[in-house]
Amino acid sequence: MKNIYLTIDSTAIQKDTIAGIDTLSYESGSTAASNDSSDAKSNVKLPNKISATTKVIPGEKGKFPLAETKWELVELNGKAIEKTTSKDYFINFDSKSGTFKAFVGCNRISGNYFMKASDKLGFSNIISTRMACQNMDVERGFFNNLQKTDNYMIEEDGKVLHFHIGKKAVAKFKAIR
Repeated sequence: MKNIYLTIDSTAIQKDTIAGIDTLSYESGSTAASNDSSDAKSNVKLPNKISATTKVIPGEKGKFPLAETKWELVELNGKAIEKTTSKDYFINFDSKSGTFKAFVGCNRISGNYFMKASDKLGFSNIISTRMACQNMDVERGFFNNLQKTDNYMIEEDGKVLHFHIGKKAVAKFKAIR
């Protein structure tokens, strides 16, 4: 059996440990690959992690991949973020380890992220430091949304990232590096 590698973004794809074995079905001539564990005809098993890279076209500017970009939180649940510290409120993803780190005012947040498809995003093993700070509403809202996020979208020449729960946008970020 041959290994299959997907180029999606510079992110990591991780096996869904709850549903069991992920499978991949691919239709010839189609650019879409589906990842549906109920597809009985597919017998291709995905490894726990697939390291992927983004093909960069020379001269192409303004493109920020999901991973290896620092994303500043600018909006949560439709409301602009008012920072309470001088530090950036951010999230960034490490495609080599499949982990993320975030800060939104008080505590450091980290964990694993996984992708079942090019626009599907989920988080697991989310942990946080436990400092008590004044006005932790933004942090609580961010943490709660992170646990439920199931897809994302990058727009405006790759400079704006949105997290969604279903069709509802719950967080908006802008690329800062």
